[in-house]
Amino acid sequence: LLLLVYSAIHKSLNKLMLKDAAEQGPMFIKVLYGDNEEALLNPQCRTLLLLEHIKEIVGYEQEVDIDLSDENGFILHLLRSPPLQYASDMLESRRTFILVKVSKNDDGSESVVPMLNDLRSNRPNAFERLTSINCDGRGGSQTAESDSKKGGRNRGKKSGKRR
Repeated sequence: LLLLVYSAIHKSLNKLMLKDAAEQGPMFIKVLYGDNEEALLNPQCRTLLLLEHIKEIVGYEQEVDIDLSDENGFILHLLRSPPLQYASDMLESRRTFILVKVSKNDDGSESVVPMLNDLRSNRPNAFERLTSINCDGRGGSQTAESDSKKGGRNRGKKSGKRR
């Protein structure tokens, strides 16, 4: 009798879980970068793998440190997450994020540069927050466009981009 009750509960829970997953649909995030380019990504992987894949899509070398911010300019600090943590634990599905480049300053502090051109006019809140957290004196005036002139981006790579 106990086994029958357990089996019935187990089946009911499975149906509820499957129904819940079907209602949510596939998990994805949108990352904005460059000249209003976007990449749709599945965050159901380890955080470091997601960041490496983003670098591949936008044409960055693996040595470049990147992170994501939400649309309000709050940095998510994915680089600081435990190595085995899944990105889906930190990123809400179907949300839009902005790619940022992270660099270390001589004093050990971090500087963040938004890698979405024209951020000031498209997302002024994110621009204000992202440029106010820079402690390197640049005030965040560097953009993805000025960074690409220094060899930071490979504009010839097209895979994964949507315009």
